[in-house]
Amino acid sequence: MLRVEYKGGLQFTVSMRGHEIAVDLPPAKGGTDTGMTPPELLVASFGACIGVYVTEYLRKISLNPEGMSIEVDFKFADDPLRIGELHAKVILPAGIPEERRTAVHRVAEKCLIHQTLCFTPAVTIDIV
Repeated sequence: MLRVEYKGGLQFTVSMRGHEIAVDLPPAKGGTDTGMTPPELLVASFGACIGVYVTEYLRKISLNPEGMSIEVDFKFADDPLRIGELHAKVILPAGIPEERRTAVHRVAEKCLIHQTLCFTPAVTIDIV
């Protein structure tokens, strides 16, 4: 189970399986900028998930993913305030054949986070 623990101010530590991530807000929003914001973590998960899926695909077809990167832009929307747009750009390394790009695109869209965002999960919050 993932745990989010309050650390003071607007700082939190997210922990799971022995790993920790610092979460905070920038000074302009009252934080001390010791970590990414919650929306940035969501966007980071989206980009990293695409990276994992594309890497697995490239390795499966004996192509080297070394040098690949994913850039993700996002925009907020209002009423209600939320992330309204996500745009990921997969930057493939040299040597990936042009004819593989359509397959890479399909694989990227199959990532778990992309699918979760496209098919909204049931979300509940309990206060205990």
